[in-house]
Amino acid sequence: MDIQQLKVLTEVARTGSYTGAAQALGYTQSAVSYHMRRLQQAVGSAPVVRIGRRLQLTEVGHVLLRHADAIFSALRAADQEVASVVAHGGGLVRLVAFQSSCVTLLPQVVERLRVSQPEVRITVVQAEPVEARRLIRAGEADLGLLCNWENEELPEGEETMLRMELMTDRRFVVMREDHPFAGLRTVDLAELADSSWVMESFRDRFTAACTNLGFSPRVVATVDDALAIQALVASGLGITLMSEFALRCPSLPGLVRRPLRNWPLRRTYLLLWPDMVRVAAVAAVVRVVRATAGEFAAEDPGTAPGCPTGG
Repeated sequence: MDIQQLKVLTEVARTGSYTGAAQALGYTQSAVSYHMRRLQQAVGSAPVVRIGRRLQLTEVGHVLLRHADAIFSALRAADQEVASVVAHGGGLVRLVAFQSSCVTLLPQVVERLRVSQPEVRITVVQAEPVEARRLIRAGEADLGLLCNWENEELPEGEETMLRMELMTDRRFVVMREDHPFAGLRTVDLAELADSSWVMESFRDRFTAACTNLGFSPRVVATVDDALAIQALVASGLGITLMSEFALRCPSLPGLVRRPLRNWPLRRTYLLLWPDMVRVAAVAAVVRVVRATAGEFAAEDPGTAPGCPTGG
């Protein structure tokens, strides 16, 4: 087998068809068919099988794809490591991160790098963990700040990647200071069954938890901007859930936050291909992110300027 065949397999797996792979690679469909046929001959088994209208990986195909990802990662790392050496430790690091980290952790990371490592340049893309994971696997991002819940299994696709745990944070109920539950030390989700909610688009876990408790949440607003969510809560439209991470950013007056009982901790971690840690610029960013996250983990979010008071 060769690199070209693995590249074609990767696109066939991503698009689910020879036609889609050909379009993505700029090949003819016959060229894609040729490379896939040669790959099957080389390994002695079909890497894909047609199920309905899509091509899906066989067990052999999954093994090949996993190794292909690692090979392409090593090639990208070699290219960037050479570029970093030429730039005397500098270079570009493409980072993808979830929303609340973009307004809390990352600004401090960028500022520290600007002072201590001015030769390192950063670009940032905001994305939810599923999309961030895809970008890293595809080589469209070098480093990711991701999050998941402590009771979740290792997300698919991370088995061969390097995962660096940074910190955990709790979930809080955020409400007006005149809310009936504002005087409680903690709040259980079941106690909020009759509440109106201002929530983000990505709320599958919240909805499932409500269903398990026997109620359907009355979501009166769907907003993906933290400040807009707080403004609507402050207006009295409803209450919301926010992470400790998000509570470190400037918040509106008149709001209080209370820990949500019986809710799993959220884990924040760095995700990258193992080969990338040898790239000086990437290693520099990793060091600063870990140091900054360590300070965050040791800090009480309630002491952050502008956070909702009363907790």
